[in-house]
Amino acid sequence: MHKILIIGNPNVGKSTLFNSLTKSSEHTGNFHGVTVEEKHKIVNFQNEEYDFYDLPGMYSLNSFSFEEEVARKFALDMKADRIVLIDANSIRKNLYLCLQFLEMNIDFKILINNYDYFKKYKNNLDIEKLSNKLNVCCEIINAKKIKIKDFALKNSEKSYHFVNFQKNSLIFDSYLSKYIKIIKNKYNLDEKTIIYALNGIFDNLSEEQINYIQSFYPELILDRYNYIDNILKDSVSIQKNFVYGLNRADRIILKPIVATLGFLFCFFASVYLIFFLIGPKISEGLNLIIYFIFINPFMNFLYSVTSNVWLIEFFSNGVFSSILTVISFLPQILLLFIFLTILEDSGLVSRMAYVFDDFLSIFGLNGKAIYIMLLGLGCNTVSSLATRNMNEKNLRIKTILLNPYISCIARLPIYVIIASAFFGERAYFVVTGLYLLGLFVALIVGFVLNKTILKSNSNTLLLEFPPLRAIDFKHMLVVGRDNAIDTAKRIFFIVLGVGVIVWVLSHTAFDLSYTAIITDSILFYFADKISFLFAPIGLDSAGIVSGLIVGIMAKELLVSTFSISNNVTTISGLISSICVATNVIHFNTASAVSFLVFTLLYCPCVSNLAVIKKEIGRFWMWFAVISQFSIAYLLSFVIYNTFIHNIFYSLIVLFAIVLILISIIYIIKKIRTKKIVCMFCSKNCNKKNNK
Repeated sequence: MHKILIIGNPNVGKSTLFNSLTKSSEHTGNFHGVTVEEKHKIVNFQNEEYDFYDLPGMYSLNSFSFEEEVARKFALDMKADRIVLIDANSIRKNLYLCLQFLEMNIDFKILINNYDYFKKYKNNLDIEKLSNKLNVCCEIINAKKIKIKDFALKNSEKSYHFVNFQKNSLIFDSYLSKYIKIIKNKYNLDEKTIIYALNGIFDNLSEEQINYIQSFYPELILDRYNYIDNILKDSVSIQKNFVYGLNRADRIILKPIVATLGFLFCFFASVYLIFFLIGPKISEGLNLIIYFIFINPFMNFLYSVTSNVWLIEFFSNGVFSSILTVISFLPQILLLFIFLTILEDSGLVSRMAYVFDDFLSIFGLNGKAIYIMLLGLGCNTVSSLATRNMNEKNLRIKTILLNPYISCIARLPIYVIIASAFFGERAYFVVTGLYLLGLFVALIVGFVLNKTILKSNSNTLLLEFPPLRAIDFKHMLVVGRDNAIDTAKRIFFIVLGVGVIVWVLSHTAFDLSYTAIITDSILFYFADKISFLFAPIGLDSAGIVSGLIVGIMAKELLVSTFSISNNVTTISGLISSICVATNVIHFNTASAVSFLVFTLLYCPCVSNLAVIKKEIGRFWMWFAVISQFSIAYLLSFVIYNTFIHNIFYSLIVLFAIVLILISIIYIIKKIRTKKIVCMFCSKNCNKKNNK
């Protein structure tokens, strides 16, 4: 089997090359950090097996962020053929990583992508001269169109990490020799160890030796780029005014006012089209098709073979109600991911990150948070993982903690249903208002954290700036389809499984007999016991409380839980039922708004909590749960009591609660001055041990 590693800087087309060679559809995008862990796939071609690995992007072997560390480990330790993909338009920057491989005598092949764009602006590259100067095989490719039959491997002996080490004569005498001589005279280390240390690999070196070698890094970086410039001097010609990525349209797009208004327009327009205009109509048609093709024939068969009420109700209102809940919102999920793909592939996400970087820095974030928030529109769990490309500890923790305030696709169904029931044609403004409220709360919480317990040392934005590109509609549809299917797979069995459990608990009495009266059920009994806690925010209905509890598992379950509780099977039926005071789950205008705000903010789902724990530790997981629940309860209390009583009553209570929250933050800050919580585990380490 041939193992092939695809290595390179972020945003050079590695995932695109991987997809082309393996006929896959992995997520690609014009943004640093789209790939945060390795992906691989085995392809059979001419009786040979090729195992391709798509590695996260890295700028150099001196890794800083999580995904760069992953890529470096694979690139150095795995016995495989290495392909370094570089962008012709950023060749000087991309060759830095190649130079480090040459210093360590690691064999590889260079593939040069995006040459068409490079040549379009009358730039030129002499591929033979470049290959000869580097003594490395270089080829020009189109990552979107290359096929495995066109892909040739360089079948030569490989030199691997700390194995068969040899000096590379091309670069050794040019600049490395002086560093080796100085370091060897001081510590008497062998050349191999010194060269690896100059590339950020410090096996068996003391802290003093590491610090000494690292002191040469600034000068070494300049020497490397000078060497690259000498190589490119005779092999590459670039027009004087050529700036990769910038477009005439950027003169307008990059203006803050234009960018802000454009982003808001695109966002509001997409929400309206996806969830109020196009999406519902497609959902209704899809539901009818599923009902007449599958559900109706099955239920007719069931009626013909049994008259058991429990069994009939179980399938009708338990199983099929949960299935229809997922199917009803599949079109919206598909359209949302298509919208996000358009933003990424066009290059607009990078421009948004650039424009909003200064604004977000006020709240302790940087422009990359825009990308995380956009991913959060699809799934908060996925977007939490995407923070791995942030190399500053506190910045990453803040971004993960603020991420759940951005409404994911799972919460939208309940927003649309309740807003439609109580606000009719104005439902669109209520739903978009919830999104803006979530963003506003996230920024305020970020500001407080940045000023207290999570001060960022640096919010510097390192950003790839791709050119504006035409949309590849085939790619857009494929990515949208795959993301929608992936989301459906992830939630289908959760919704079905928990939906069935909810139905059983809501139709089973304590003597384990079937009951059609939900108020006699086990679920209602336990929810009723804790419902008094939610009375101050108008949500003291046992049915509503049971929905909130189940919603912690997955927000998708809210709709199916409400449908089961009110014994309805359609979205229109649910919208009508929650307005009827005699039903198990019902709202008035005040409690409906309170519920929407509470659902927006109250707690990350279980899958996101698991990611938070894994990525930044148990301490921050519980911090997320407690802080979000407190903020959700606080805002819901103010909104509900403003409807019921008056604003002055709410403000007095608000002031008291804010004082309590400030006291809690002060206590946490004092604790953190004594102990440091590691971002990768829940252990407390003394400051002395971290020096």
